Amino acid sequence: SDTKTAELKLDSMQCMMCSMSVEEAVADLEGVSKVEIDLKGKSGKVTYKASLIDFPAIEKAITSIGYSVNDKKADPDAYANLELCCKMPEGQ
Repeated sequence: SDTKTAELKLDSMQCMMCSMSVEEAVADLEGVSKVEIDLKGKSGKVTYKASLIDFPAIEKAITSIGYSVNDKKADPDAYANLELCCKMPEGQ
């Protein structure tokens, strides 16, 4: 089967709004069948069909809306446009 599950490390998530945004961005991707986000653990899991989408494309969907994932940095312009409650506390 070409169904894969991958871990997401979501260190920059701050609040429920963040986790919902990330969940929606990933769930909307073609080939993604399931996404679970754990706000407290700042992590997540995504289940997807490798024939339809690859993992870097899933990571890009997250960085493009302003969140870092695994070792990929958030898009700086998207991050700048996030609500204040979704930004990292200053100095971190």
